[in-house]
Amino acid sequence: MWYPVLDEERGMVMNKSQPDLVEVVAEGGCLLLLEFETGELRRLDVSSFLERGGAYERLRDDEYLKLVRIIDGGMALGWPDGQEVYPEALFAMSERVR
Repeated sequence: MWYPVLDEERGMVMNKSQPDLVEVVAEGGCLLLLEFETGELRRLDVSSFLERGGAYERLRDDEYLKLVRIIDGGMALGWPDGQEVYPEALFAMSERVR
């Protein structure tokens, strides 16, 4: 299944430019808390993904948001219906917590 690329993701080169994810916690309200292998915590607001519609609309549902998993060996996030967010977008679109 194909999903649209967000404007924020365009031009982001897929490479090992940031550390791998080691944990993700859905906080609700479209917010995910991300922990990277360096210990850095970042908060990602996935509400911008909702604007694309389609399968990404499901991320609005807190129960579905909680089904998030780390995929591709720590390089990305994914959900059961195939929605994915890749590391460059995760890092660039999130805010540092600590």
